[in-house]
Amino acid sequence: MFLMFVLQKSFAQNTIYSFNSGALLTEAEIKKAFESVSQSLPPSLILVPNIFHTAAKRDTIVNYIEFAVRKRAAGEQTIFKFTYKQDSTFLLLNNKLPAFKLKELGGEEISLSQLLGKPTLINFWAIYCGPCIAEMPQLSLLKEKYKDKMNFISITENSAIGDHLVDFLKDKKFNFQVLENGQLYKNELKLRALPRNLFLDKDGVLRYIQVNYPVNANSTPLGLNDKNNYFIKIIEELIK
Repeated sequence: MFLMFVLQKSFAQNTIYSFNSGALLTEAEIKKAFESVSQSLPPSLILVPNIFHTAAKRDTIVNYIEFAVRKRAAGEQTIFKFTYKQDSTFLLLNNKLPAFKLKELGGEEISLSQLLGKPTLINFWAIYCGPCIAEMPQLSLLKEKYKDKMNFISITENSAIGDHLVDFLKDKKFNFQVLENGQLYKNELKLRALPRNLFLDKDGVLRYIQVNYPVNANSTPLGLNDKNNYFIKIIEELIK
């Protein structure tokens, strides 16, 4: 685990990159991927490689990156050049997650302290978020696989009554415990977008932050036995 956060320019000898998917890449590999994706975009759009978090361990710097797409300005050329925009949620890594008390759909109050003793996956979603709804069946398969070895919690900013969440979820094949009215807690964690999947160890320390459930190049969800399924790798590490 990385123990401190530093700026990109550092004394470290080795610099590597990650799309936060478990794989570590060189700058040359990132550039190759950048050029490939850029060529697939229409002329009106341009690709920007953004570093959203930087972490250090001993003599190695890891830059967490993402490719952002925006409209191309008149005469603007495609250039492989990193920008830096910190994702504030990543500053919580390797720290205890802030406490919460939220009600599940049946009205029972659930607190973070009740989850201690087991690793926990917290899935943040909302009814307007298409990718959130799309990953629910795969997340449910995770819970079926690991059962009581881990806590599986979801937090939505929507309300049970106002948004008719019980009816909404009837056909979604989602077996996580759903906590409602989580907007303020989402804001406290400074979550930029949904979905977000946070992995905590048994002491409530945030160890991994992921976006969607893993998919392949064709956007097909990875199976539970796929060696590239980093959700499985994370869970296996946490339940040891």
